[in-house]
Amino acid sequence: MSRQHITFKDKVELISNRMHEILSEESIRLNQVDLVDDQISTIGKRYRPTLLLVTGESTGLDLAEVIDAAVGIELVHDSSLIFDDIIDGEYTRREKPSLHRSYGTGLAIGIGLTLSAIGIRLLLSYEKKEIKELVSQMLVDLSEGATLENKYDTEIGIDDYLIMSTLKSGSLFGIATSIAAALANKSSYETDRFLDLGRLIGLSYQLMDDIVDKRFDKIRLNYQSKSKIPNTIPIHSELSYLLESNYSNSGSNDTSLILRDMLRRALQRISELENELISEKHLYAFRSFTDYVFKKVI
Repeated sequence: MSRQHITFKDKVELISNRMHEILSEESIRLNQVDLVDDQISTIGKRYRPTLLLVTGESTGLDLAEVIDAAVGIELVHDSSLIFDDIIDGEYTRREKPSLHRSYGTGLAIGIGLTLSAIGIRLLLSYEKKEIKELVSQMLVDLSEGATLENKYDTEIGIDDYLIMSTLKSGSLFGIATSIAAALANKSSYETDRFLDLGRLIGLSYQLMDDIVDKRFDKIRLNYQSKSKIPNTIPIHSELSYLLESNYSNSGSNDTSLILRDMLRRALQRISELENELISEKHLYAFRSFTDYVFKKVI
């Protein structure tokens, strides 16, 4: 695998083939090859691992250097979807029966834990200290985001919505960009900026998804900000930037308009970070990927 750019479809195939190799080796011992293969084939659009490959290309890495990290991210993501379906009582996943519906909750939890463990092991196989720290933070963010999501049944404040979406959706996109930066020996500052870029891409993806799915027809978004975002929350300054408009005094109670305005501002910030971090030589390829992902949501 060289540094020459390959298409999105080729990247997805590369990720899927490597994932199959790894899971086949692991699953043979557990006598569940068919079960795992069936599950993996039905979930995930491979956006997060593909983002890692795209970022790797843009920072001069060979795909061979980052493919296992990409698979690790996807396995953690697939695991989170299994647990989401159990928590939400979802009976389908991409028009097929969800894992817990087909095989029972106990086995579904076991498969979810297995996928997550294999994914984390792949990510931690890289010896860089920065990557181990990034993985640890990602796992904390992902868990806290899932907990926060299940805290609200009928209403969520706009502050908590941004925090939840950044933790849950932004964490896996963020580790995709930041791991590539760390492997490319970027400085700590640059790696953090790549992390911010990925998290904002994940947040924007979630905003689009919620706008399209009309999520807030079911759960009310309280657009009156009740508190400042804590300094301990990832990309605190970026989230605060999205809340600069005083929505409580806007006179509008249209949630979709507020989300769309936040999305517009987030996409503008993504563009600014892309200009800052990605060389002109690779900028078109990087933006082509993010445009592709967002258009798929819309």
